[in-house]
Amino acid sequence: MTTTHLTRRRLSAVALTSGIALLAAACSPGSTDSSGLPDEDPDNAIAEGQHEAPQLAEMVDAGELPPLEERIPDEPLVVDVLDEIGVYGGSWRREVSDVTELEATERRHIGYERLYNWTPEWEGGTETTENIATGVDVNDEGTEFTFHLREGISWSDGEPFTADDIVFAVEDFYFNEELRGAAVSDPRHLESGGPPEVEAVDDYTVTFRFDQPHGLFLQGIAEWATQDLTALPRHYLEQFHPDYNEENLDELVQESGLGSWIDLFQDRADPMRNPDLPVIYAWQVVEPLGDNTRVTFERNPYYWKVDPEGNQLPYIDEHIVQLVEDQELIKLDAMNGELEFQHVVGGPADRALIMDNAEQGGYRTITTNPDHMNTMAIHLNQTTPDETKREIFRNKDFRIGLSHAIDREEIIELVHFGQGEPYQMSPSTELFYDEELATQYTEYDVDLANQYLDDAGYEADESGRRIGPDGEPISITIDYASDVTDSWADALELVQGYWEEVGIGVELNGMNRSLHTELVRENGEHEATVWTGSGGLVPFMQTHWYFPSTAAADFGSAWGDWYMNPDDPNAEEPPEGPRRQMELYDQIKATVDPDEQVELMRELLGILKDEFYSIGISTPPEGIGVVTNRMHNVPDQMYNSTSWPTPGPTNTVQYFIRE
Repeated sequence: MTTTHLTRRRLSAVALTSGIALLAAACSPGSTDSSGLPDEDPDNAIAEGQHEAPQLAEMVDAGELPPLEERIPDEPLVVDVLDEIGVYGGSWRREVSDVTELEATERRHIGYERLYNWTPEWEGGTETTENIATGVDVNDEGTEFTFHLREGISWSDGEPFTADDIVFAVEDFYFNEELRGAAVSDPRHLESGGPPEVEAVDDYTVTFRFDQPHGLFLQGIAEWATQDLTALPRHYLEQFHPDYNEENLDELVQESGLGSWIDLFQDRADPMRNPDLPVIYAWQVVEPLGDNTRVTFERNPYYWKVDPEGNQLPYIDEHIVQLVEDQELIKLDAMNGELEFQHVVGGPADRALIMDNAEQGGYRTITTNPDHMNTMAIHLNQTTPDETKREIFRNKDFRIGLSHAIDREEIIELVHFGQGEPYQMSPSTELFYDEELATQYTEYDVDLANQYLDDAGYEADESGRRIGPDGEPISITIDYASDVTDSWADALELVQGYWEEVGIGVELNGMNRSLHTELVRENGEHEATVWTGSGGLVPFMQTHWYFPSTAAADFGSAWGDWYMNPDDPNAEEPPEGPRRQMELYDQIKATVDPDEQVELMRELLGILKDEFYSIGISTPPEGIGVVTNRMHNVPDQMYNSTSWPTPGPTNTVQYFIRE
């Protein structure tokens, strides 16, 4: 379809089929009648004539806030409720055991607001729906995308959200040379042959132009990684940017006590730390992240979505997140009915106990389906700073031998309570499932393991320890985040025994997630580490376990740095196999032909089969979440995913609490 054709019949939704960016017309969501009033059913939970939270109505009456019709668009986004129209009020209480998890609240729970959002159903990582944008026009080549923004959206300070805010986010944040190096939000989904040219055609129309076709752009803007594209209010943040405030910026930096304008900008642009930052989210922070162990958000009076009866969302007054010592305390508090909705509680060992206690605890349980394909993948870092370990880890026979030395059935039985099957790092989605890739080298066979290790050239001494090229016994240090899940420590202790049986020493080094992120993800200093295999359902988007697409590819961090930026001081050019995968992925991004994208991805995965970077353990069991009987409109089942930032796409604004 040409741009002209698409313009004539504006798309109100985007369907991304088979993980590919295919555009298709879809019906707009339901709307209210011309009055925007809720029905007059006396049993309706919201009183007649009440279209906003009581606190906001009182502020309007007191002259402290404009009337509702002046605060929301003429055509607000109508959000379907899951079960019933809700009531206003209440606090959604949650707990986390790690600061990284706490920081994820913005993109997961209170701030999933993109141009296009993933749908609640998601269809295995394929479908998006209109959100801030009401339509998009795409040219035949896939190099130009014109988004039509919902008119009348306001920031939480009442200022209009416009195309200029998006231009500011792209030009002055994502692709500002100084900020880009310090940004948490990832610009890679916004590039194709280089940064885009972005034009504000008018206040409510913005066009992205790329040098090359961008076949994955529409999936990319629904991802968590591009969260800042629609989160940076230009009218507020330009005072902290040298391109707009050369005169007073040094004074502001000095007053802040921060080291540079970059530090100041990042601090002021953080919705978790800055109560003054205008947002377009349903809730805004009032008790920020800092020295506190608790973060509190309150409703945004200017939020731009309504329920099918015209009542302004969100229903819930406030969102409170408490940082606690460990996961065990979260489990106990959830089972006592003290947490309104916690989408992950405990592990496989706790499932029966949590379900049996539901009636007494005053809650129900929900199922969370993981999008990752593995419980614990072991990554030997082939770009580790230790040159001897590099040589050892790059030996494919060595990796195969270690894989055959693992008794996966025992790990599944003892650690995962019989839930799961032996599995390597392979997509779980039907479109890309390859049985050979998924199951190769998973057979537990000590003799075969020893044969591969012998073939690798590392013979055993008289005490059974295999000797490395430096003449020393081979010992591998595995750094892992001990506060993510108890199962990793239990499984690694078993792996330690299996590998020692074939002459390989293992040292386990548990640490908190924040330190692990710094050591492994940011600096690539590890010898080996473990993580779940993400991207099982969305291999086009979560690629770093299939080839070194980012520094998060723990089997080759410096290769991932090279793919992202060859001039990065940590970057190292990879060998032929991963380089070819990088070329194939570039081709995937450069075509809008869905069939061609699928074939290219299959070729990329074929190289993964040959390379065998990492050692998988087993398919993950379903997760369990807890919802109190006070909390409503929460689905019984949802994905647990970073790509689909749980539970954001379920429309948390329509959750409600009835005491």
